[in-house]
Amino acid sequence: MQSAALPAFTSPSVTVRFREVVRGLELGPRSEILPLSAYLKAEQQLGRVAERVDPEASARLLLAGCFRHAYNELFFGADSVPPRDTSAEEIVRELRLES
Repeated sequence: MQSAALPAFTSPSVTVRFREVVRGLELGPRSEILPLSAYLKAEQQLGRVAERVDPEASARLLLAGCFRHAYNELFFGADSVPPRDTSAEEIVRELRLES
């Protein structure tokens, strides 16, 4: 989605049109956040995610961390960042999601 969106920032009118299309298709940021938030909420109800965790805020932070890792891996090379599993474990640990 990100690579397809980059040309949308070439002019204000293209940006506005891109936003309209994305909204019409319901493909905005919430389309990524809501499923992960629901998953975290379900894990919370099972006792595997701490009760104090805000599922939606945590979903946004998890996605941001994963996006940043993927961006750096793609842009700078996989050897310039920790392995994906390590990075994911670090993100989850530092967000203190575990109960």
